[in-house]
Amino acid sequence: MAADWSFCSSSRRVALVAALLLVLAAPAAGQDALIVLDPEKVVGSEACGECHADEYEVWKNTRHATGFKTLHRSETSELITEKMGFKLIKRESLCLDCHYTPTIQRGQVRAGSGVSCESCHGAGRDWIDLHNDYGPGATRETETPEHRAERIAKSEAAGMRRPTDLYPVVKSCYSCHMVLHEALVNVGGHSTGTGDFEFVMRSQGDIRHNFVAAQYGGSRENLERSAERKRAMYVVGRAVALESALRGAAAATENGVYLKAMSRRVRVTAGEVRAIARRAELPEVDEMLAAAQGVRVALGKREALLAAADAIGQATQRFLNAHDGTQLASLDPLVLGTADDFEDEVEIADAQDDASATDDIPTDAGGTAAAEPGTGTPAADSGTATAAPTTAKTTTIAAIPAVGEKKSRIRPRSSHDTLGPGSCSRCHGPQNGWWFEDKHYAAADPFFDQRPENIRIARLYGIKPSQMTRGDQVCMDCHGTVVSGKERREVQDGVSCESCHGAAADWLEPHQEGDKSLGLQRPGYQAGLRNGKKELKNPAVRAKMCTECHYITEPRLISAGHPSGQGFDYAKGTQEINHWETPIPAATLASAFQKELASRGAVPDVQRARLASTVRTGGNPAAANRAPTPTELSQRLAPRPSAGGSAFTGRPSTSGTSDRGTSGGTTSPGDGGAPADLSTPAVGDLALPPFPDLGDGVAIEDILLAIKKRLELLYEKVYPSSGENP
Repeated sequence: MAADWSFCSSSRRVALVAALLLVLAAPAAGQDALIVLDPEKVVGSEACGECHADEYEVWKNTRHATGFKTLHRSETSELITEKMGFKLIKRESLCLDCHYTPTIQRGQVRAGSGVSCESCHGAGRDWIDLHNDYGPGATRETETPEHRAERIAKSEAAGMRRPTDLYPVVKSCYSCHMVLHEALVNVGGHSTGTGDFEFVMRSQGDIRHNFVAAQYGGSRENLERSAERKRAMYVVGRAVALESALRGAAAATENGVYLKAMSRRVRVTAGEVRAIARRAELPEVDEMLAAAQGVRVALGKREALLAAADAIGQATQRFLNAHDGTQLASLDPLVLGTADDFEDEVEIADAQDDASATDDIPTDAGGTAAAEPGTGTPAADSGTATAAPTTAKTTTIAAIPAVGEKKSRIRPRSSHDTLGPGSCSRCHGPQNGWWFEDKHYAAADPFFDQRPENIRIARLYGIKPSQMTRGDQVCMDCHGTVVSGKERREVQDGVSCESCHGAAADWLEPHQEGDKSLGLQRPGYQAGLRNGKKELKNPAVRAKMCTECHYITEPRLISAGHPSGQGFDYAKGTQEINHWETPIPAATLASAFQKELASRGAVPDVQRARLASTVRTGGNPAAANRAPTPTELSQRLAPRPSAGGSAFTGRPSTSGTSDRGTSGGTTSPGDGGAPADLSTPAVGDLALPPFPDLGDGVAIEDILLAIKKRLELLYEKVYPSSGENP
C-alpha cells in the first residue's frame, strides 16, 4: 500500500525518510535507535488533561511545555537551523521529533506543543479510548481487577508506554536526552544531549506528576516513588544510558565530535554501571558489563556495538522481571547521589599495584631498596632480587625521595559546587563541539592509559597508579573535572567548562536567565559573577586562572619531575583555544600573564627524586649509572596493564590514535611546554624531526655521528629534566 505524502513538504519528506531509515537500520526485537511519534496518531495534551487535570497543570510549568514558545528564539537554535538548512523548525525539521509534539494541522506536519504527554507515553489515537474504558457502568474506583488487567494489556499492545513498564519509558527519555544523530552534532553543532541526565533525579524532580496512586486513596498529592522503586529505576536508567551510548557509537560514520562524544558517554555510563555491580550482586548487571567490555568503540564496529547494546537491553528487562528493589538497599547511596567512595575497588587495585610494581615509592626516609653490604644485590625485602651470572653483578640504585608537602590539590578550592560539562552543553553546542576537538578534553587520557611517565611522576609524588584518576588526588585537580560529591570516585572528564569558568552550581541558573541584549550589564550575568563565575573577559582574571595549572611552582611536584610550564607562551596558547566572540589583544594578554607569573615567583630549585631500580652489570659498579640501552628503554616505556585488570574504558580507537580517539593531543614533557599533558609516548610514537638526508657517498663517520645525535635527541625527549636518567 503506497504512503500518502501529500501533507509533507519536500524537506519534511527528507527528514521523515531519514528518521525512518534510522529506525529500520536498528536491530530487531524493538531495540530501536530512535522513538519517533507518528503525527497522524497524536491526539494532543488537552485530551489527556480532561482526566489527568493535576498532571496537566504540572506539565504546563515545565521546560518540556514552555520550550514551545522559547526554543526557536535562542541563538543556538538559530545557528543549528542555519547549518542544517531548516527553514521553520516547528514545521520542517528533525527538531519536531524531540523538542515538540508533531501533529497534522491543515494538511501539514506542525508542532502542536512542546514535549508533552504523548512524547513519553506514546501517540494516543490507538490506545486512549482503551485506557479510559473501566467497564460497563464502572469508574476508576469501581473497576474490577480483572478488567483493569485486561485494559492495561490492550493499551500497551496498542502502543501506550505506562510508567510501571520502566524499560520503554526510560528508552523514550534517552531517545531525546541522548542525541543519536551524527549530522545534527557534526554539521549542525547540536550538543549530544543532556550530559548529566539521570532518570531518578529527573523523573522525581520538577516533572514529577505521580497523582494516580494518591487519587485511588482520595488524595491529590504528587507522590514520590518509593525507595524500592527508585532503586529499580536507577539501575534501569543507567543500563539504558549505556545501551543508548553504544547504539549512538554504532551510528557513527566518521571520527568526529559525535563519535568522541558517544565514546565519552560509553565510558561514563559504563563506570556508573560498574558502581552498581560493586554494591550489589546482580547477575544481570554483570551480563551488561560483560557485553560492554567485549566490544571496542571504534569506526567499523557497528555490528559488534549493536550486539552489545541488544545484550544490555535484554539483561535490563530480565533485571526488571527478577528484582523489585526490596533487596537493593546497598544502592541507596547511588540513588541519593551521596556515594563518593570506591574503597573496595581501590583496595583491589592497590593490591595489584603492589604485586606488579617493579619500582618502589621512595619515602621521606630515603627509599626502601638498599643493597646488601658488600654484595651488590638488593635486600631480600625489596622484591627485585634476581639471580645473576658469576660474571655479572646486580646493583640497586637507591631511591631519592621527593621533597616538599604532599597535597590533594594545588588550586584554590571553590566554595561552590561543580556540576560537570553536561550542564553547559545544553546551550553552548558549538563550544561543546570545540571542546571535543581540543587537548583539554583529553587531559585525563594519559592517566587512564597508564602512561609510563605519568606513573613515574605519580609514584615519586606518592600516588599509586590506581589512584591517579581519583578526584581526591592532585593529578585530577588540573587534569580533570572533579564533580562535587564524587571527589573520591574516578574522574571521567578532562579539563572542561567549569575548570576555567568556575564551579557552576550557584551561577548556572542566573547565567541562563535575563535579557541577553544587555550584554555584560544584564542582571543574570552580574548575579553569576557574584556566585562563582569567573570574569574571563578580564585579562588579569584569565591569567590567574590559566597559570594555576600551567605554571607549576609546587616543590614536591617539581621534585617528582613534573614539568613546570616555564617558557610556555600563554598569549599564544590562549589564542589557540579561542571559542569566544570578544577577542583580547595579544599584547594585553602577554602583559597580564607576565604580571601574574612575576607575582607567583620563580620555579623552586629542589632536589629531583628518583625511583629505586635494579641493574645488572658486567662486574663494573660504575656501569650501574650508565644510560639504558634501546632495548631497556623500550621495556621501561612499555605501558603496563590497567591496575583494574580491565582494558575496557569505552574510548574510540582508530588507526593512528590512542584508545580515547585523541590524535595529536600529546607532547613530550618538557619545561618549555604546557603541563596539561604529561604523557611519554612509546618509543615508536615519539615526535622526532625527520632523519636528515645525508646524500650519496657519505662517510661512515658522518652516519655514526648522525645516529649519535639522533639518540641524544631521543634521550632528551624521554628524560628532559637536566638530562638525568631515573
